Amino acid sequence: MDDRQQQRAKLDEEKENDIISNLDETIRAKILSHLPIKDAIRTNRLSTKWRYTWTMIPKLKIQESYFRSSKLPESRSRLVKFVDTLFLLHKWPIRNFNLSTKQSCHDAFDRWILKLSRNGISELTLEFTSKRKYKLHSSFFSCKDLSSVDLCNCLVKLPKVYEGFKVLSVLRLENCSLTGAEIERLVRSCPLLKDLSLRKFRERSGLRIEAPILERLLIDGNFTDLQLSTPRLARACVDLEKNPSGENTVPKGGCRSNFSRAFHDVLEIKMLGIHRHFLQYLAQGNFLEENRVHTSFSHLKVLTLEIDLSNPEEITAASFIFRNAPILEDLDVIISNSSNQKDRSTSAGLVFRFEHLKNVCLEDFVPTELNLAFLGSILTSSPLLQTLTVSIESTDYDKQAVVSHLCQFPRASAIVKISHL
Repeated sequence: MDDRQQQRAKLDEEKENDIISNLDETIRAKILSHLPIKDAIRTNRLSTKWRYTWTMIPKLKIQESYFRSSKLPESRSRLVKFVDTLFLLHKWPIRNFNLSTKQSCHDAFDRWILKLSRNGISELTLEFTSKRKYKLHSSFFSCKDLSSVDLCNCLVKLPKVYEGFKVLSVLRLENCSLTGAEIERLVRSCPLLKDLSLRKFRERSGLRIEAPILERLLIDGNFTDLQLSTPRLARACVDLEKNPSGENTVPKGGCRSNFSRAFHDVLEIKMLGIHRHFLQYLAQGNFLEENRVHTSFSHLKVLTLEIDLSNPEEITAASFIFRNAPILEDLDVIISNSSNQKDRSTSAGLVFRFEHLKNVCLEDFVPTELNLAFLGSILTSSPLLQTLTVSIESTDYDKQAVVSHLCQFPRASAIVKISHL
């Protein structure tokens, strides 16, 4: 056998041993879907078997970094040409499409969304970081197979005739233009929704969430009123950016308090985050006399709470949550700047006992009389407490000296360890 025959025999043997290339084409396409799209396309040079495999990839992720140029028009042109060519050559359904860009080529976006709406798209992520919001093309609402949607910096206009997304389970909206009423309508038309995130909403409007099987909720915005009808909600984080004032200091809907309006139909919450001005919003109204809301926190195990310890109304609201969370295990308290600037023991109004509390973290802690009184209440009210951590950001205090002082406090738990971050 001459050298040429030996080389050919060796190549034939290598082909036979090439396990990946001998896999079914759909499996190879699935493997390529885990690569950056440009790298996946480059595999067409490997062999004839790989030449068209990339055109079967069900997941396409397009990132700004692929088309960077010192000239903005050139970057835009590269992006449009690349995606247009991609759609032209791609021959299988695209189930997952992810686009992240700062370009404002809205005509092209319209064209691509129309193409996806005819392609059985299941998961869609559109992240636009340009100053100008992208007005979502109407064909988006005809994507009946959507199970996950993530939109950033979009102007969303619901059509008058709208059947909803019947299989959508995940909806994440960030810095999108929708009123509270439009969000309510959108959510109500998604009967299988389990995960909802509303971030950076600037418009001041009320918000009602009616979602019978919703399990996870994140709200961050300027909403003036909140009403949850989410009986299976397990994890929630609510951040009201502005002080409740004027229109939302008085509870709406008759005599019901804000506490009742927000949590009346929340039955299974296990993890709850209350940030910035949400506690102040909840404190409005005579919630102490409303029996139904008392059971909303019976399953609560993890609580993050931002509180102004100098505000009597917030103290009353926090005490109410503590007393009605009998199995609470983890407590993370973010102490507001107002608390740190006061040096009086308003927090003495906190009355509670934590029978199951194990871990506590106090963030932005400053050892004022006010904050120390609150911390002392926790130590004397938590017989099962294991760890208490204080996060001291200020350089005006010796962290170890503060911890040493705290170790002298009376405590209900013999095993608690006090430390600092």
